[in-house]
Amino acid sequence: MGKGPVIAYAPAVQQKLRDLITETAEANKIPFQRSALSRATGTDTDAFAYSNGGVASALISLPLRYMHTTVEMVHRDDVENVIKMIYETLLNIKGGETFSYFE
Repeated sequence: MGKGPVIAYAPAVQQKLRDLITETAEANKIPFQRSALSRATGTDTDAFAYSNGGVASALISLPLRYMHTTVEMVHRDDVENVIKMIYETLLNIKGGETFSYFE
């Protein structure tokens, strides 16, 4: 905790979108961590990515301790950096940009 949001590398994560997120974080000096997942992410990302025709999906996780308990804890800087990361990435998506593997 305190070292930044975690960006997942997994089959359900769309590579172009993930790269946009990491490049944006680096350009804006937003600290982040990487997590390599060989199969499922254990989140709804898998369902989004594989439903119908699929939806370009990425996974940014907030590091925390004691999940699903009354004493769940996060680091304030991580929360702020997740917000910055999402915001700055959205600003970098150009009109008409596609995250298709085929274009």
